[in-house]
Amino acid sequence: MLPDLSKLEASLLNTSGDVKLDVRFRTLFTLKGLAALSQDKRERVIEIISKGFSDDSALLKHEMAYVLGQIKDTRALPCLEGILRDEKQHTMVRHEAAEAMGAISSVESLPVLQKYFVEDPDVSIRETCHLAISKIELDNSDIGHTEQALQAERDKAHGDALDAAARAAAPIDPAPAIVTVQGFSDQKENVYTLSSVPTFRATLLDTSLSLFERYRAMFALRNTVQRGDEEAQKAAVRALVDGLKDESALFRHEICFVFGELCHPASIPAMSHVLDDAHEHEMVRHEAAEALGAVLEESGGGDESERVIAMLRQYANDASAPRVVRESCVVALDEMAYNNDPTQFQPIES
Repeated sequence: MLPDLSKLEASLLNTSGDVKLDVRFRTLFTLKGLAALSQDKRERVIEIISKGFSDDSALLKHEMAYVLGQIKDTRALPCLEGILRDEKQHTMVRHEAAEAMGAISSVESLPVLQKYFVEDPDVSIRETCHLAISKIELDNSDIGHTEQALQAERDKAHGDALDAAARAAAPIDPAPAIVTVQGFSDQKENVYTLSSVPTFRATLLDTSLSLFERYRAMFALRNTVQRGDEEAQKAAVRALVDGLKDESALFRHEICFVFGELCHPASIPAMSHVLDDAHEHEMVRHEAAEALGAVLEESGGGDESERVIAMLRQYANDASAPRVVRESCVVALDEMAYNNDPTQFQPIES
């Protein structure tokens, strides 16, 4: 039996006042899954999530904006545009709203994105609007359609039914991965190999290029970790770690997000360093905390697991750390405990 939407709404919005943050996160992603079932459910899910932006947790609100983008329905645009325009919202929430508009990829969003790309005083908002504008323009162009078709053809040639299901559930990236590399003549050929890593790395680190092109290299390196052999994976992880030296906090935070997607144990030292750096931007540290939690859930973390758990606990209880960092650590720890408890594998509010 499907979860009751009214009960999920009460859980997400914490109408009782005693719903833990990690439960609200799971509720949010349950709603995301339900939105895929029908147009009516999607409309109701958008309505429920849109009510949550008066909450006092920037971490939860940023995740709600993310989910609205991943649902990819233009009916979410009025809410997202309102969040972007609301300068009282936390920068992380406004950034995620702009990125979500890029994920939905409607040309209707271009005017408001262009306004804040030019006018917003916060560099992270301007950079996010640039990325969203570039993605929308590419997605709706002949070049973009050709690239999408090429990637789909490659996926079909190199994947099986399980891979196809995983790709269908994969997040919508703020910039599509690079799909063509010099030296590959067969369009169906996998370009995400060790030989391509130097090209992707050079683009990732080239600050003379647009942020959008560098993001495309970032996601090409992610794809290399996912589709390449062991040597390619190691080289791609090293290249992504090199990107953490970039001046843009938005860029660094996206690399941490990618490491959270990959759950590769080789990222643990870099993510630990980011989380432990009190001078690092809170949005970057938050993504590092979530990445560490994801790595431990997926791979166990090996010999470093106890040290990483201790670090997450340290910052979960550090009153001097930014709230979004503390909450990210709390959610990461709670999710690990939940997923390691076999009695918990049941629908929320079923």
